[in-house]
Amino acid sequence: MESPLDVFRTIWTEARMRGTLTHRNAVCVSTIDGNGFPSSRFVDLKEADDSGFVFCTSLESAKALDLGRDPKACITAWWEHVATQIRIKGLCTVISSREADAYWRTRSPDAQIATAAFDQSRPVTSAATLAEKHARTLQASEGQDIPRPAAWGGFRLRPEYVEFMQFRENRVHVRTAYTLTAAGWERALLQP
Repeated sequence: MESPLDVFRTIWTEARMRGTLTHRNAVCVSTIDGNGFPSSRFVDLKEADDSGFVFCTSLESAKALDLGRDPKACITAWWEHVATQIRIKGLCTVISSREADAYWRTRSPDAQIATAAFDQSRPVTSAATLAEKHARTLQASEGQDIPRPAAWGGFRLRPEYVEFMQFRENRVHVRTAYTLTAAGWERALLQP
């Protein structure tokens, strides 16, 4: 049987090729906060391979703190231009420093500067303070490579459940769920 990761990669490739959005790798990651509530935000999906789905962030961010308390997470993608919704549930682990270094090098200089300048998810007194911090970091790094901050890394979500819903004009949507069992992936067709 085809792996849900293979199915995902096929759809993701099509979505990136046909998409017109600037952030074609954007997916929604949901974690469980310290009060037991779901907490969702969009991130840049870096990788989808047989070991799971990788996204990067500050390891001191709200999402990282959530995952430190409870590694359960969900990734949701809605790619209207390929008429597909995807839901992925699983457990997250921190990626290695070597992997974080490699992903850091793929970031644009603007993204590196912003990451180096700001303390993600921490309060700030004003937008002017942000602008000042950004300007100082930009000036200090002019003409230099920006090293990866020690607190910047990422997570790999290892899927246990993957669901695809392919939308049809007549609303007879095709909804396929894959559940990981001891014997491997089991596939089921669900009513829309």
